[in-house]
Amino acid sequence: MLSLSAASAGFAPAARVSVVHAPAASVQMSVEDTFAPEGMGKEYLCLPRKPLSEYVGASVEFCAYPGAPDEPVAWDPLGFTELYKVSGNNPDVAWLREAELKHGRMSMMAIVGIMFQEAGLHDPYWAPAGVPWYDAPTAAPPLASYGLLVFMGLVEGSNSAGMMDLWNGQTDTREPGDYGWGKSFLSTDPVAADKMRLKELKNGRLAMLAFAGVAFNHLVPGALPGCLYN
Repeated sequence: MLSLSAASAGFAPAARVSVVHAPAASVQMSVEDTFAPEGMGKEYLCLPRKPLSEYVGASVEFCAYPGAPDEPVAWDPLGFTELYKVSGNNPDVAWLREAELKHGRMSMMAIVGIMFQEAGLHDPYWAPAGVPWYDAPTAAPPLASYGLLVFMGLVEGSNSAGMMDLWNGQTDTREPGDYGWGKSFLSTDPVAADKMRLKELKNGRLAMLAFAGVAFNHLVPGALPGCLYN
């Protein structure tokens, strides 16, 4: 019965729908139009923002293949940098770059610390002698761990201006990863300065892979063949 009623409904004449044609001048379509409905941050999503291709380190090398577009585009096969168009709950490229830089910097310090500690160079306060790298955080005195957390909180708090603006792609107040440190080492030439930023970014990416490999090799012995640190 249900299939018969559905079939009869399918052949029923369609109801008349009155269509109101708006003047052409009132219909405005732009590339800023998003899928986000009202109340889910649409007013923020339509703000002007910098695309991925304008960020240092946006990979275009993967476009050098037969059939690739004539104009190289930034490599983002999963479309993470376009998620902000769906909802204001999704971050912009600026926020993702901030997170990438922080993880890369922490990984660079972590992998260097592992190398030094496994080489026998121990800090008597932070990493007591005879303690492997994976037990160093728990072997350190509580005051050292809490002091580090306080220091990190002070650094993040003093540089929090404009942090949440990065979520919506607004970089007027703060550039991703900019703590105001080490700018004296950057060249006044914008091209040379971007090269230094690219070096930091690539070293951070490599350090994240290295630290992940060492961690997996510790949890699953032999997971990283040839790894010197277990």
